[in-house]
Amino acid sequence: MKKHLLILIWFTAAAVLLSSCASKEAVKIKIHTDPEGSHIVYRVADDYQTEDAPWLYLGVTPYQGITQMDSSSFGKADTITFKVMRHGYFDQVQKWTGEQFQEEYEREGMLFWAPRLVKSDK
Repeated sequence: MKKHLLILIWFTAAAVLLSSCASKEAVKIKIHTDPEGSHIVYRVADDYQTEDAPWLYLGVTPYQGITQMDSSSFGKADTITFKVMRHGYFDQVQKWTGEQFQEEYEREGMLFWAPRLVKSDK
């Protein structure tokens, strides 16, 4: 009986883990800024949480890597926003709808963004 219970628990845990990972997709990202050394953050938000969605830190430019993104976020109502920041410069922001993001990614095979930073007076 204990053996059957352990097998049932194992299969249940495996199913939960696999189902939570099933919607993740590896996304190739390449971001270069002029000048280099900018910090990159991004967030994925639906219509209801656009301003409340947390920013996720990606790295410093020049950046080339792969990040796991929830592919269910590529819906029409979702917004995917990337921002680069560097002291002494204005932040640069790029937004896509989930549908635009997916179309560009499928067409290019990666997300590429090369913003040119503008100096601020601060």
